[in-house]
Amino acid sequence: MMSKRWLFLMVLLLIALPSVLYAVGMGGMGGMGGMGGVGAMVDKVQIRTRTVGQVVFSHRVHGANCNECHPKRFKKKNNSNHVSMKAMERGKSCGGCHNGKRAFSVTANCEKCHAGDILFKNADAGDVTFPHSTHTELFGCDECHPDLFKAKHGANKMTMEAMENGEFCGACHDGSGAFGVSEECESCHNM
Repeated sequence: MMSKRWLFLMVLLLIALPSVLYAVGMGGMGGMGGMGGVGAMVDKVQIRTRTVGQVVFSHRVHGANCNECHPKRFKKKNNSNHVSMKAMERGKSCGGCHNGKRAFSVTANCEKCHAGDILFKNADAGDVTFPHSTHTELFGCDECHPDLFKAKHGANKMTMEAMENGEFCGACHDGSGAFGVSEECESCHNM
């Protein structure tokens, strides 16, 4: 009786051990913690793009089947998955699923990935955090992009003077459509 139990445990160990060792070797990234996997996977991954700032990727939203994306679409290593939007449009990286058939297309719905809060450093008047979600709840992307703001990191050289003359934020924040840029400084600036 005892030998059958040991045999069963040995077979179970031989089947499960490679998966457990792989998960441990990946820093505990072999599963979704409470979602039935081994170890704990980082849910939110910060991806810094060269042109439009940061994208926050959620493993939890995308599912717990690691082998669907790793390693054929993404290597499990920081800074090893550089790809352009053009490449995604051709089915590389995120574009393999986000093709308009399986999931929303990478050529539309920019705000789904690129509309996080944007921090503007300002040593003189205090930093400003632009809340994309507050604005995208009220307006479409095309109301600001590309006419008021180029959707490229560092391409918008804003000044208070330009905003007071109706450029950038000042196009709406003119005191009539929304609070004016020359009033209520603490509404934007962390003072």
